[in-house]
Order: sequence, then C-alpha cells, then structure tokens
Amino acid sequence: MRVNLNQLRSFFLVAREGSITKAAEALYVTQPAVTMQIKALEQDLDLRLFRKIGKHLEMSDAGRILFAYAERIFEIVEEMEYTLKGYAGLTQGSLVIGTTRSFARHLMPGLISRFQARYPQVKIYLKVGSTQHIADGLLEYKYDLSIIGRLPYRSKLNVVPYTKEEFCLVVAAGHPFAKRDTIALAEIKTESLIIREEGSGSRYAILLWLSSFDVTPSVLMEAESVEFIKEYTIKNQGIAFLYKPEIELEERLGLLKTVKIKEGPILIQTDIVFRRDADLSPPAKAFLELIESGEV
Repeated sequence: MRVNLNQLRSFFLVAREGSITKAAEALYVTQPAVTMQIKALEQDLDLRLFRKIGKHLEMSDAGRILFAYAERIFEIVEEMEYTLKGYAGLTQGSLVIGTTRSFARHLMPGLISRFQARYPQVKIYLKVGSTQHIADGLLEYKYDLSIIGRLPYRSKLNVVPYTKEEFCLVVAAGHPFAKRDTIALAEIKTESLIIREEGSGSRYAILLWLSSFDVTPSVLMEAESVEFIKEYTIKNQGIAFLYKPEIELEERLGLLKTVKIKEGPILIQTDIVFRRDADLSPPAKAFLELIESGEV
C-alpha cells in the first residue's frame, strides 16, 4: 500500500480545519478536487476517514490514527523545506576546504574571514595535508574544493587560478650568502638544499623553476615539516626555499636571512581545485563566485 502525499495533505487539512472549504482555499483548488482526493485515499486504504454529523465532518477512529501520523509527517516536510531553503539561501550549510599547512596558517584566515563576513551561518571545515594528498582527496569526495599550489592535475579536476605566492631562498645568519644582496642561481649548485617531501606543490614548482634555469640542486634532505626545515637551516646545515610569510619571524629575530636571486622572485601559482563532475553545493558556488569577483 502506498499513500499518496497529495491525498494525505488534503485529508490532513480537512481534518485540521474541520472544513473542506477551508482546506480547498489553503490548497488553491476547488472543493470537489479535495473531496475526490479524500475519497481516493479512503479507497486506497479501504477505510472511512470521516463521518458527517449534521453539517459537520468528524474523523472516524481510523481518521484520528491517520491524522496523528500525518501531523508528524508534515512537520518533517515543513522542517525539510525550511532547511533546504536555508541551504540554498546560504543561511545554513557547510563548506569543506582542503589546503596545505602553510596556506592554512597564512593564506586561508583572511580568505575565510571575508567569506564568513558575508555568509556567517555557513560552517567552514578546513582540512590540511600535502598538495598531492589534498588533490587525491578531491577525487574521493573528501572536500568540496581545495586551495593548493599547482601540480600536474588529473583530468578529472577543474582548476581556477587564484594567486601567486612568493617563496624565498633562506639561509642561516652565518651563511656566506647572508652577507650578499643578490646571488645567481648557478651558485646554489654546490649548496646542500633542504626541500619539502614528494607530493608537495612547492617542491614541484621550485624544482621545475630551477630546472628552467638549468640548475640541478644538491638535495641534502627531504622533510614534511616546515618547522624542521627552518630549524635545520638556522643551524647552517643547508639552505631552503620557503613560503615568505613563514619565515618573517625568524628573519626579524636575525635567525634566518632571505637572499634575493638575480633571476627574479619565485612565484608559485595557487589554484582553486574541485572535481570536474562535482555538483557544487551552494556554499561552494558562493565561495567560487566571491573569488572570481575579486572580493576575496
């Protein structure tokens, strides 16, 4: 047995209002249409739902049982409609963004705060990992979208260019490069370079950039932790290319020194990335629209 929701709504309104006329007005249909819906429901259930006493309708015992269920059903329907309207209208909902640890600390706070100033009731969940980890997670539907340094992306991913972030050559305060204003890239060939792990977007971009100048660095160590790389560099055990905002404190304290490169600054492209076949949620669409409008 299947209960038709339109028939049930007609029954519910007649039972609640005690009047076919009022139910018809609420439904914007004629009185005969309401009567037909109730008769069809009674036939499907093989039960009488109303009895007429004088000019008044009164629910039967079966009608009272059905009314209790209908009341609960339409409370849920109303709640569902309210929730979905809020979701579409961005008065509620959530947005899951994947990014790297460096960008989570320095790039994302301003971006997210500007988004939430416009949509304060949308919850943001910020997940961090390596660039490759985040890109793979998009394919597994772990994130609505991501902001990561550019990699060779798979064809299933859509890419919207966002910003270019500066990475700097950093050395210890006691390193010979620290006494110079500028160096040529060729000079780092004999230096021990500490770089990020495989799967890092900055690692990929920096090695590709060095290769474009025919520079193959001598890699001393790979590390996932930026803090480790900074500490090892401070001890003058090697040199590193790091995200500019991440070394500002150490530079002010005189622990690290940024060195300008003759060939120019290292600018790494960041992208907004999401699945090509994804049906983006209203919050995700709003996030993209704000970025494309230049407001964030």
